[in-house]
Amino acid sequence: MLPEGIRREAFRFGAIGGIGFIVDGGILTALHSVWGVGLIPARLVSFSVAVTATWALNRRYTFTTRQDPRVFSEWRRYAAVNGVGALMNLGIFFALIARFPQLAARPLLPLALAAGVALLFNFVASRQFAFRRRHHGT
Repeated sequence: MLPEGIRREAFRFGAIGGIGFIVDGGILTALHSVWGVGLIPARLVSFSVAVTATWALNRRYTFTTRQDPRVFSEWRRYAAVNGVGALMNLGIFFALIARFPQLAARPLLPLALAAGVALLFNFVASRQFAFRRRHHGT
């Protein structure tokens, strides 16, 4: 069993991931289905906005005792972690579209599958690297 603090962080991280999914999916749907933007550029924009939103929310609600006073440094680490997670996420998303072209008409399904796979990696890496506990004077 995980310690209570880690379980609480994991729950909050997952809930914020859900918010990120809504942001990501809403922007993807609006850009692609409403405004006719190509699926790849729409997905890249939607994912980028969702990553920034989840960083801000995780900083405020999940990793409150792990915040770096150097906000931009923390954001860069979070962006780097999520860059790796994004490669996993986007790779899975586009592989599913390539393998099952009919999914392009319903991009939320491959989006959900890709996001779920990347979630565990993102939590562990965010906790250990992006929001690493800072020691006084470092």
